[in-house]
Amino acid sequence: MNIKDKSHYANCLFKVPIFRHLNEEEKAGITELISVKTFKKGDAIYNAGEKSSFLYVVHQGSVKVSRYNEDGMEQVVRVLNSGDFAGERALFTNRLADDYAISLEDSMVCVLDGHKLRAHMTDKPEISIQIINELTNRLSDTENKLEQHNLTSVEKRMAVSIIELSNGKSSFTLPISKLDWASMLGTTSETLSRRLRDLKDKGIIELKGQRGIEIINFNKLHEI
Repeated sequence: MNIKDKSHYANCLFKVPIFRHLNEEEKAGITELISVKTFKKGDAIYNAGEKSSFLYVVHQGSVKVSRYNEDGMEQVVRVLNSGDFAGERALFTNRLADDYAISLEDSMVCVLDGHKLRAHMTDKPEISIQIINELTNRLSDTENKLEQHNLTSVEKRMAVSIIELSNGKSSFTLPISKLDWASMLGTTSETLSRRLRDLKDKGIIELKGQRGIEIINFNKLHEI
């Protein structure tokens, strides 16, 4: 569903590093290029194989970006929360989308038309510099994650993920299912469950229901 009064929601774009440092005049210009859409839990924001040249920025809710291998196994690439974005490659290359974006809960997403943005960038080259810097950071982050998957054990990857997801809090709730979490970590749900029980038995964490995790010993978790 499109929302006509987009000015109220335009600040979602300015949570994104690409646009965060624009001045008020530049922000006003970008605001004119966006539309705002709402999605129900389970809705597809876009699908692999679709021709798309849009940047999607989560304003409220959460979205998972995933791919499927030849055997139909899902690999969750990342989970987007408020201020996170997807679609940046198709935005400038006109390539078909190679992943899926599915709303994990009722969500509101700002959509930026790539054709309009490219035309706008002709007059505002400073925006191009911001975009190049952010895409470089995204590439570096992807390379680091790939290296982590190749060189570290499941337990280490899980410990890193728990620390990141906790956001400094001793207790938190997983924003995704354990099946999706296992996919993000590059392992099976069975292996994930065993590793979680190991951490519980060592007194490092406590499990609360299906998705709740309480960190008992941050130091031990960092040591892993």
